[in-house]
Amino acid sequence: MRLPRWTLPSLPALALLFCAAGCAHSAPPRESRSDRVARARAAADAIVLCRTTEAELRRELGEPTRNGRLHGQRILSWIVQWDAPARYFAVLVDDRGIVIDAYWDVPTEIPWVPVSQCGR
Repeated sequence: MRLPRWTLPSLPALALLFCAAGCAHSAPPRESRSDRVARARAAADAIVLCRTTEAELRRELGEPTRNGRLHGQRILSWIVQWDAPARYFAVLVDDRGIVIDAYWDVPTEIPWVPVSQCGR
């Protein structure tokens, strides 16, 4: 039994195929700096300590820039604006992912000492 012979499509046909595929999947528009800042400000203003969850913030702001630890506690942070003045949004979360302290757009000269604000 003889198998059919496959041939490669011509170069113009490949170019047309890639162009059509690229046109169908364009990148989403980039969010402006003012939109990012406004979204972070709204998220910060909506936080209810001891109730707001990490999952809610991830839905609103996307993946955090950092997901780290300080003195055994988890801190998530988003750099909302990179250029001067840089703007940071950070939260301290407990082991259940509940926000127990928050930091938003404070000058970097003022150190943040995250401490549970939930009385535990």
